[in-house]
Amino acid sequence: MDLLLTKNGKEIAIFEGLKLQSVNVSCIDEHIKKAIDNYNALGTATFVVAYVNVTNYDRFWNRYYEHISNYDHNMECRQAMRELTHPNATTRIAYEILSKDGYDFPVYFITIKLT
Repeated sequence: MDLLLTKNGKEIAIFEGLKLQSVNVSCIDEHIKKAIDNYNALGTATFVVAYVNVTNYDRFWNRYYEHISNYDHNMECRQAMRELTHPNATTRIAYEILSKDGYDFPVYFITIKLT
């Protein structure tokens, strides 16, 4: 976990960042596993943010989205992966809702194109 956000002593979000130059599935899976399985015992909202350095961002996003949509979290998925409206030309966002011990929490996947 790169960052744990708290408010009044309670966890409110986990932030996991990674750098990518391609859809490196082993790296992506490692960070997802860390953020959701290893560091998220409470079912806290999770943000997996990838800083991306690629020439064809649309192609990257399509491959990345396909991969994260098919990732097996080994827990109940209450809402399947959905892509959100693009906020700008260099940012893409998708999210899903997972359930841990009966508690639902969102997981956001954000990519930001650096160059």
